[in-house]
Amino acid sequence: MIVTVSEEGRLVIPAEIRRLLGITPGTRLNVLPDAGGFRVLVEDAGKNRSAAECVGVSGYKGRTIPVDEMDAAKFAFRP
Repeated sequence: MIVTVSEEGRLVIPAEIRRLLGITPGTRLNVLPDAGGFRVLVEDAGKNRSAAECVGVSGYKGRTIPVDEMDAAKFAFRP
């Protein structure tokens, strides 16, 4: 599929391809040089999350523990 680069260096990814690859506003694309041109890879969506968006993903249901109470040694090994 042929697309045209604008004066600002932008190109438009056709809607059909965006839908097929799940590209939405904010999707990160990795542009890599390739023999005779370049490749564009859609970055894994899981890598695009902020720390705030990841809060609670582990499924932990216990009480909130302040950082100053955390001691990894308490949980390192239990016979």
